Amino acid sequence: MLLRIVVGFHFYKEGTAKLKSGTFSSAGFLGGAKGPMAPFFKQMLDDPEGMKKLCIVQSSDENGDVSYSVDPELTFLIWDRGFADEASLYYDFGSETYQQELSEQREQIKKKIIEARDAENTSVDTLALETTRSRYEQDILKIREQRKRLKDILEEHQIQLEDWVLANEVELVSHFSTAQRLKGFQRDGENRQIAAVYVDSLRDQVDSIRGDRYKKLAGWTSEVTGIWDSYENQVNGLAVYKQAEKAPLKIHRPFDQENSFSKWVDAVIPWFDTVVGGLLIIGLFSRLASLSAAIFLFSVIMTQPPWIPGTTPTYFYVIELVALLVIATTSAGRFGGLDYFVSLFTAKSPQLETERQS
Repeated sequence: MLLRIVVGFHFYKEGTAKLKSGTFSSAGFLGGAKGPMAPFFKQMLDDPEGMKKLCIVQSSDENGDVSYSVDPELTFLIWDRGFADEASLYYDFGSETYQQELSEQREQIKKKIIEARDAENTSVDTLALETTRSRYEQDILKIREQRKRLKDILEEHQIQLEDWVLANEVELVSHFSTAQRLKGFQRDGENRQIAAVYVDSLRDQVDSIRGDRYKKLAGWTSEVTGIWDSYENQVNGLAVYKQAEKAPLKIHRPFDQENSFSKWVDAVIPWFDTVVGGLLIIGLFSRLASLSAAIFLFSVIMTQPPWIPGTTPTYFYVIELVALLVIATTSAGRFGGLDYFVSLFTAKSPQLETERQS
């Protein structure tokens, strides 16, 4: 019973923390998966290596040798033919109808101001009307300039991305060309691989390489994401008047799909942890909850199998997995839990069973 409550509290705490932060992401576990199941886990991500986001193009020659280059043309195509054109239609940039409506409302306000001043009607707030009229005039000018500003914003961000690519191209190509270094010393033979695992200094070197690569990749993806976000926000920021009443338009990002499997996982896991933890704490459907949690932990362990060299330690997950299997194969929920009442409700009456057999 105590084991059930302790494990349940851990799951509940983890789940509520994820829900509270709202920033939980499974990308780290899935993208860093190793071992025979690594391809399966990485397929759940839209862009596991960050190649789409960083404009990396992979090609092979006749001998099968892989090479990498940086080409932002696909990104530019998405920004221009995709988002810019879509935003222009969605918001109706440069709309003659909106300009006409604003002009009419501006003239109406102008008449009210003149009438109030001629009649010396102090009950009319002419200052507020002047402010509104001025805003309408500015909106008219903005609508007239929207299509030009849209083009300018696109060109500005294309230049930003081109400059970023030129500044980082050499390091980007080197980063992806030397990805095999993460396998430690496997390419140099079995003895080197064993050494990388069992000799502390060499294993630390492998971990250092992995850490440095992750930091560089995280920094690059953050910078490029910032350019994408800036472009999206500035285009949406062009909307005025009735255009601004519409929900902001989201740009299509090949590396971050809204309905991707990883997004579904990110939405489900916090609630899964919270619900499973709560059920284990109160002892309701303990076997089902503990078995579900055990399967979940097994999938986490499989992203970093302990027997694979260079993996992140997952021994604490293994310990908790064994504890959940113990809970699942015992009647832990019937002692100090609501499963006791469930068992009473579902138990068959001995008298009825005897009458049925007779």
